[in-house]
Amino acid sequence: MLLSVPTWLIHLLTVSEWLAAILLIHRYAVRIGRPRLRLFAYAMIPHLCAGLLVLSFHASGDRTTWLLDASRLMTFLGSLSLLAATLLMLRTRRLNASWLAGVLVAVGLSWGLTRLLIAGGVSALLPGANLMYLGFLSLLLVVARQDRALFSPISIAGFWFLLVFVAGTITATHIATARLGLPSLSHADLLHGASESLLSVSNFLIALGAYRRLRAARGNCTDSVPSRPVSLR
Repeated sequence: MLLSVPTWLIHLLTVSEWLAAILLIHRYAVRIGRPRLRLFAYAMIPHLCAGLLVLSFHASGDRTTWLLDASRLMTFLGSLSLLAATLLMLRTRRLNASWLAGVLVAVGLSWGLTRLLIAGGVSALLPGANLMYLGFLSLLLVVARQDRALFSPISIAGFWFLLVFVAGTITATHIATARLGLPSLSHADLLHGASESLLSVSNFLIALGAYRRLRAARGNCTDSVPSRPVSLR
């Protein structure tokens, strides 16, 4: 395997943090009674699968390329599902959010299938995945402004911080391949671990924000329960 123990630990931490974020957001949605926020938690699962596939790819010594292709496919589906789930939470007077989300998913899947047939490679889906994630980030700000109970500002910052991870990974890959002459970023363990740590920061912020909201919701629920009258006998 190409990865060192510290880099492996960072990868495992990253996936664990994303899983924790899913569970915390789901519990918070149940606590405050928001079914569509619960759907948002489910929409985060494809990205979790993508992370697990990347771990499997590295475990194979970066030799089983279909695992990397499957990870890219799940990344595309994850960005599409996050955008659709956020659109479902949008409050609109003129348009039906459910109808818009359905159309978005249909168009996104059709575009992805067309790209696969024309380009013949899963890598062709990545520009579309990036564009949909940017759309998700923009829509997330609108939804959070409409209903401030849905997302913590810390979680929103975490979703946006993913852009820092992407920029860091692109820079690290360029240094590893163009300047150092290595086959891939995985062959530059220090650069790989440093760029992956940015994703860990992003996921940690998302999970932390959800945890704080869940804790606050539990506290409010406890405060609202009237205490039993004290017996004078």
